[in-house]
Amino acid sequence: MIDLPTIASIAALLAVAIFLAAQQQQTRATQMTDIRERHFELIKLMLDHPELDYNATGRVAGDDRMTAIGMSIWVAHWNTLWHMGQMDEKGLRFNLADLFRKPEAQKWWTDVSDGWSTKANRRERRFIAIVNEECQLAAANRTVAPSGVR
Repeated sequence: MIDLPTIASIAALLAVAIFLAAQQQQTRATQMTDIRERHFELIKLMLDHPELDYNATGRVAGDDRMTAIGMSIWVAHWNTLWHMGQMDEKGLRFNLADLFRKPEAQKWWTDVSDGWSTKANRRERRFIAIVNEECQLAAANRTVAPSGVR
């Protein structure tokens, strides 16, 4: 028969496990709130500075650094969503295909891709591989498209 101290130890371990699970869920909720706030800030920045919108049409030529910053912020946002499990590969590829429709986005990624991330873990390396694949696919599609077609 199980004695009282053993039951108390099992109950204490169970309480700790429940606490840790609740704490993990709270941390994730906080991270999701932060992600949503960052996305809202991105939208506000794009309204104040249209050059940050990599997909803006009819944009007046300006400082290319602002466009590069905008692209970097968007890729970083998608990277965060990817690591949080809030963006799957299909969604990531969709967003990247939209980004890389613009030749300046392809050039930007080609210039910064080697140093953009530390590629510290497998999930990060997969993210970077997908970004590279989509950039290369967009560049290949651009070179084989008939003239006048984007």
